[in-house]
Amino acid sequence: MIDLFNEKGVSFVSVTQHFSTTDPTGRMFLGILITFAQYEREVIAERIRDKVAAAKRRGKYCGGVPILGYDVDRDNKKLLVNPDEARTVQYIFRRFIQIGSAKKLGQELNEQGYRTKAWTTKKGKVREGSEWNTGHIYRLLNNRIYIGEIAHKDRSYPGEHEGIIDRATWDKVKAILEDNKPVKVSMARTKMVAPLKGVIRCGHCGCAMGPTYARKNGRHYTYYICQKDSKRTVSRCPLKRIPAGDIEQAVIEQLSAVFRTPTLVAKTYFAARDIEQAERERLFKQKAQLEMELSQAREQALELMKPGNDQSGKAEMLTTVNRQAVELSKQLTHVSERCRAYRGNNITEQDVSEAFQNVEGFWEDLFPVERNRLIRLLVDKVEIRETGIDMELRTNGLTTLIAELAGLACEVTERRASR
Repeated sequence: MIDLFNEKGVSFVSVTQHFSTTDPTGRMFLGILITFAQYEREVIAERIRDKVAAAKRRGKYCGGVPILGYDVDRDNKKLLVNPDEARTVQYIFRRFIQIGSAKKLGQELNEQGYRTKAWTTKKGKVREGSEWNTGHIYRLLNNRIYIGEIAHKDRSYPGEHEGIIDRATWDKVKAILEDNKPVKVSMARTKMVAPLKGVIRCGHCGCAMGPTYARKNGRHYTYYICQKDSKRTVSRCPLKRIPAGDIEQAVIEQLSAVFRTPTLVAKTYFAARDIEQAERERLFKQKAQLEMELSQAREQALELMKPGNDQSGKAEMLTTVNRQAVELSKQLTHVSERCRAYRGNNITEQDVSEAFQNVEGFWEDLFPVERNRLIRLLVDKVEIRETGIDMELRTNGLTTLIAELAGLACEVTERRASR
């Protein structure tokens, strides 16, 4: 709050504690109070973390959402086995060993009328159980509470509660889960091969669609699937999976159609012309500044070369000045070449129109990272339905792209002048 007040130029005055931030003394006292308050908060947080860790090392239950198979004794803070739910948990472990599929197991549980844990909060609110999905199944199968242990971070300790699952069953389930674990794809690779990630959404449920991968005959295939539907035991989304290449091509075709509109071409031309003019003025100012600095360096070098009484240190200073003059000369040569490129070679509306004619070919020439950035720059959302595609563009993204295209056009102008 104090940082916000300072940013807005607002003074803080305390009526009960008799200090304010309008004078140096008040600001000093406030700083001291803030420092001690932060210290106390951090100490309390550290003590709580240590207390929780110590309690779990002793095997005590430290709260949280109740899990299937146990009831919570709130007075003694212990987990008590719920016999009916415990039999359901044992059935889930047995069936998973038999079929080895969380999705099929969840489907069976839903068909047989099983539901997740129903419980009541301290305030008396009833939380009803819901249908099973793959997330529920995996969380249950990986919960070490069922073998009588309490987990804390990456370690586990013997718990005070009674276990439901024996160690042999637990080890079998862990082995199956390890075999079924998908190959981990790095976030960098996901962004490279799936440029629509974070942009594409399912038009039926509104959920984000994420990339998935498949390999066949040594080839790698990328698809987009509905994230919510992928967790369901029974698919309800009419869009099972969308080939990444097809949807990306459709998006590029839509962008290409937008780029060819006369309004956008004209807007790009005017923006490019303004940017080119600003760049031209900046270069000529930079050239004048470099010429002045180079002239001063040369005068300083001539002054140091004059014979005088005090010759100590002149050689070193002269070497430094000469190095500066050489560097300034290189910069001046580069800037002068760019200035010559801008004389009589202004960008035209035809240049902009030609640049927008072949967006599909331009897309094929881009690196995966560049494709990813271009999509996020221009596209706000892509919704897919069975009947078609709805796409929303970013207005500010178009402005940024126009500026960048204008910059590229300026570089083309320079290359033309240098030929």
